[in-house]
Amino acid sequence: MSAQDTAPEQLLALVASGSASPFLLVDGATRTIAFANDALGRLFGVPAAALLGRPISEFEVGLEDMFFWEEVASGLAHDLDCAPGSYLHASGSTVHVQKQVRILGAPPAQSIALTLTDVSAELARSDETAEIASLLAATLESIADGVLVTDLSGGLRNFNRRFARMFGVAGSDLDGAAVAAAVAALQVDPAPWHAMLVEVADDPQAERVLTLALADDRFVECAARPQQLRGRPVGRLYAFSDVTDSKRYEAALLAAREASDRANQAKSAFIASMNHELKTPLNAILGFADLLREELPPAEAEFAQHIHTAGQHLLALIGDVLDLAQVEAGKVDLHPEQLDLAELMNECCTMTAPVARSFNVDIRVAPGLKLAVLADRRRTRQIVINLISNGCKYNRPGGSLTITATAAAAGCLALHFADTGIGIDAADLARIFEPFTRVGARRGEVEGTGLGLAHSRKLANLMGGDIAVQSTPGEGSIFTLSLPDGTLAFMAGTH
Repeated sequence: MSAQDTAPEQLLALVASGSASPFLLVDGATRTIAFANDALGRLFGVPAAALLGRPISEFEVGLEDMFFWEEVASGLAHDLDCAPGSYLHASGSTVHVQKQVRILGAPPAQSIALTLTDVSAELARSDETAEIASLLAATLESIADGVLVTDLSGGLRNFNRRFARMFGVAGSDLDGAAVAAAVAALQVDPAPWHAMLVEVADDPQAERVLTLALADDRFVECAARPQQLRGRPVGRLYAFSDVTDSKRYEAALLAAREASDRANQAKSAFIASMNHELKTPLNAILGFADLLREELPPAEAEFAQHIHTAGQHLLALIGDVLDLAQVEAGKVDLHPEQLDLAELMNECCTMTAPVARSFNVDIRVAPGLKLAVLADRRRTRQIVINLISNGCKYNRPGGSLTITATAAAAGCLALHFADTGIGIDAADLARIFEPFTRVGARRGEVEGTGLGLAHSRKLANLMGGDIAVQSTPGEGSIFTLSLPDGTLAFMAGTH
C-alpha cells in the first residue's frame, strides 16, 4: 500500500505505534477506541489490543472530558494543545494527564487523535506543596507571638496576624522596608532596632535578642534567627513576644526591693538610736530604783522593787531586739572552737537551775557525753540556755527535761532536749521560729518576748547548724540543736 492510499488516521496510527507518548484514536461517531499504542496500554494498565473497540467513556472520569465529547457531538470541537484529562487505571486509581487534541476529518467520518502526557506525579507534588504551605500558614497563625519573615536582603516574605495587630501594619502593597519602618515608628528609641537590622544583614548566621520599648508603654522582645536550607541561610525570622507584664513585674520587684532596703536602713537607724536613747535613761532608772530600795522603808521599797523588776525586763527585751537585729544583718562576730559538751551542759544546767526549781522540773543530762561541737562558746551557751529554759517553762509541774546527744548527718552532732510538757499543736509548729511569736495554751502564763527561738535558730544557722522540733500535744516536745561535729579534734587534743 502506498502513502497515497493510506488514510490520514492510519498514517498517524502507524507513526504513533513506536512513540513513547501514549496515543489513541477515537471514532467520533461511536466514541470507541480505534487505535491505541503500547504506551497508552501501559498508562491505562491494559494491553493496547484489549482497548480496541471499547468506549472511551469506560476510561474517562473527568468532567472536562465529558464536556469535550458533547462539543464533538455538536460539531463545535476544535484542536487543543494542552487540555486537562483524567483516566481510570486498571488498578482503580486515577491517572491525570495533559492531552493534545487533533480533529481529523469531518462528521460523520470524524476521528479524534489524542496524545497524552502523564502529570499525576507533578499534580501530587503540587498538592503536597500546597498542603505544606497551608499547614505552615495555619501554624504561623496559631503562634501566640508575632512573626515576621524576610529574605536575606530584608525583603518581605510573610507575617502573621498577631504581628500585624502588634505593630498596626496592614495592606498587600507592603514591602520589607515599610514593615521595618512601622516597627521603628512605635519605639521610644528605634536606634537599637536599626542597629540590629544592620548587624544581622551583615552576618546571615547571627542570632540576636532585643527588647523594644514602645511609646504606648508596651515592651516587646524580638528574637532574630536565621532561616536555613540545606545548611545555608536563606532568610531571617523575627519572633516578637509581648513581655509587658513581666517587665512591670520586674519593675515592681525592684521597687519593692528598694523599699525594703530603705526600711532596713530605717530599722538599723532606729535600733542604733534605741540602743542609745533607751538604754541610757533606762540604766539611770534602774540605778535610782536600787537606791530607793536601799533607803526607803520596806512598804515603799516594794514599789521601788517593782520599778527595778519592770526595768530589768524592759532592758532584757531591748537587748534581745538589738541582738536579733545584729544576727539578721550578719554583723555577729563568731569564734568557733571545740566545745566539750559535758562541760557545756554542766555550765548551762547550773545557770538554769533557778528556773528548773521555779517550775518544778527535773533536768536530766545523759551521762558520758564525751563529745564536742565546733561552735562559738558564748552563742552556743546562749542557745542551750534558751532551750533548757523553754523546756522548763512549758513543762508540767513535776515533769522532766532530758538532754541527749547523737551523731547527725553531714558531719554534725545533734543535741536533743526532750520535755514532758504540754506539747505544741501541729498548726503552730511552723510559726514557733518566727520573731515575736508565742504559741501554746500557756503563752499568757509564761513571761517572754517570742524572740528566743527565732534568735537561737538564726545563731545556729550562722554556725553551720540548725534547730528542729517534733511535738505531740499533751505529751511533750523534742527540740534538736545540730552543730558541726568537733569530736575528732577534741579527742585528739585530750591525748
